[in-house]
Amino acid sequence: MSNGWPRRTQLLWHTARHLRPLQIGYQLRYRLLGPSRPQRAPELAPARRRMVGTPFPAAASLAAGPGALAFLNDPHTLRLDAIDWRSSDQPKLWRYNLHYFDYLRAPGLPVADRARLVDSWITGNPPGSVDAWEAYPISLRAVNWMKAFGEGLEPRPAWLGSLALQLAWLEHNLEYHLLANHLLKNAKALLFAGAFFDGPAAARWRARGLSLLVEQGAEQLLADGGHYERSAMYHAIVLEDFLDVVNLLDASPELAGDTERATLRAAATRAWHYFASILAGDDAIPLFNDAAFGIALPPAALLDYGARVLDLELPSASSAASPRRICLPDTGYYGYRAGGESLLIDCGPGGPEYQPGHTHADLLSYELCLDGERLVVDSGTYDYEPTPLRRQLRGTAAHNTVVVDGADQSEVWGAFRVARRARPLFARLGPLEDGRLEFHGAHDGYRRLPGGVVHERRITASPGRTWDIADRLTGSGEHRLESFIHLHPACSVEPGPAGQYLVRREGRPLLEVRTRGEAAVELRRGAWCPEFGRREATTVLVLVQRGRLPLELGYRLQRPAAARDA
Repeated sequence: MSNGWPRRTQLLWHTARHLRPLQIGYQLRYRLLGPSRPQRAPELAPARRRMVGTPFPAAASLAAGPGALAFLNDPHTLRLDAIDWRSSDQPKLWRYNLHYFDYLRAPGLPVADRARLVDSWITGNPPGSVDAWEAYPISLRAVNWMKAFGEGLEPRPAWLGSLALQLAWLEHNLEYHLLANHLLKNAKALLFAGAFFDGPAAARWRARGLSLLVEQGAEQLLADGGHYERSAMYHAIVLEDFLDVVNLLDASPELAGDTERATLRAAATRAWHYFASILAGDDAIPLFNDAAFGIALPPAALLDYGARVLDLELPSASSAASPRRICLPDTGYYGYRAGGESLLIDCGPGGPEYQPGHTHADLLSYELCLDGERLVVDSGTYDYEPTPLRRQLRGTAAHNTVVVDGADQSEVWGAFRVARRARPLFARLGPLEDGRLEFHGAHDGYRRLPGGVVHERRITASPGRTWDIADRLTGSGEHRLESFIHLHPACSVEPGPAGQYLVRREGRPLLEVRTRGEAAVELRRGAWCPEFGRREATTVLVLVQRGRLPLELGYRLQRPAAARDA
């Protein structure tokens, strides 16, 4: 037995023991038997129902410009008239994006090109083709085709036959082995299919999709409105899905009962309010866990779409200027926002126990925005491949929190797996009064280390002036502590006297860092990956201290007088 085998066995056990029996059964089915393969499309006819009351948000423009496709900031492009649907040299997420067909609705794409794309896909992807016929790409592609057909792309009989067969394939291969946001996408596609087509199969899809949406909405959207995978990017994706569903049911209310429509509208409304509350001072999503800009709809467009579908009022600029507490205990996000300034702290579980695939080891990390610009940053997400960079970005050292003995809080491994998991022990956010706000939380991620280490953190913010970060590590024995501060790539750091550092952004003094206690300070290089496929070098301040527990270390972030008065 190799030296690595016991370690891998341990990781597999601590990962698999959290799976639901349903997941294990479907994992075995798909691995041993492969997907179910319906041979013929069911007999269906287009229903000619109204599919939309409020226009769907516009799709993004073609990233590579007219006549070509590109995804995820990858330089590889495909000409529209010569698409390699296999693209086997590209990462799986890139290939998935190729098969999603988001680009079918791209502004300005000629009708002839749209038709050529659909014809080319059908010819180049016979049933069972790798990637193309997996349930998740089918779910996105089917909805995109149906939206495009409803927006004026006249469907041909061959297209309708292919779409019906894809949906039959989806019905037989729902992603019960993964659950979470994948199953929601499956359900949405079935409901749309049941609205787009008429016939016994369509009625069955409609009922199945509607039932799953109600069931999964109740499970996946938490009491505070946040999605249970604790990623703002996936929350935005799920919010758009629920808005599309409400939009469809408003246009054709006969598709669902009053109770179902009211339940789904209430879920979408909670998710919309949650999303409006978590945007950072730069009006973008926080990057905790797997999150990146440019995947979901832009936040302003998503909020506007939700306001139109749900008949809600967008937050006013005047109300946004006053400091507002952010206290979302179910998802575990805390902090405040005041116009272009925000502090967001992550002290929530990584995700559902049975599906932590988008978890990063980032408990008690934070992001700070000043003057509408992100200053202290989460390192983000670059790819979904099992690469060293993927491992690095999921690890604790890529976040603004404390690493003990070089270990991660949670044992993240592979591309999406987590073995032993850190859990919050408590999280409290005090009132915003007298110009101060205090957060206090702790997690148990390091209890598995010798000495049973617990990390406790207090963050005391005086908005616009100072932010005090105080860490206390309890347990026993001697340990090495590292506290990380990741700065935006536009920032530079100038060492000053007695543990002081000046942070400039494009020459402007924005922040002073003053360390406390006996920690030494190291300046290291890091990576910021705010979008898939985009990586920028950053400066990271690291406080390093070794000693016997209990130990305390910390620092103050302070706006220079010149920056406060600007």
